[in-house]
Amino acid sequence: MPNSSDLKAKISLENPTHEQRLESLKKTLKLAYKYVTKANKSSHLHNKRLYDRKARLRNFEVGELVYLYKPTIKPGLSRKFSKCWTGPYKITAKISDLNYEIIDQKNRKQVVHVNRLKKAYNTGAWNSQVERKPLRNPPKKLATSPSTNKRKRRSE
Repeated sequence: MPNSSDLKAKISLENPTHEQRLESLKKTLKLAYKYVTKANKSSHLHNKRLYDRKARLRNFEVGELVYLYKPTIKPGLSRKFSKCWTGPYKITAKISDLNYEIIDQKNRKQVVHVNRLKKAYNTGAWNSQVERKPLRNPPKKLATSPSTNKRKRRSE
């Protein structure tokens, strides 16, 4: 690495002209850019090596159930009791090695990055609302008039 004395503009002892000073400054700046580019490349490679130590390539199959990571919290709610993993979702398409199309139980589609997905092992948790049918009709409410309610209260 250069030190600050290497990057100082080289000026001759004579009175330099304006053009000479500009040329000296240009050479110094080019040298500084060269050093900065080299340092950035070195730092990038170092950070990539650190990231790749723990990075894992994950693959999911179409039809597999996954959970989606959603760390956002609605205003007014506590972070302490919020659930970051939502789902399950079903994978409908593999767009690339890193992006998947998923569908929720209400058949809403979205494309997400693989880093936001994790496999769901509870396959019984998937209940699509389109596939789901009601078991029986809901009970009907009896029509009551306000006058019958008053009679009940008086007799009690």
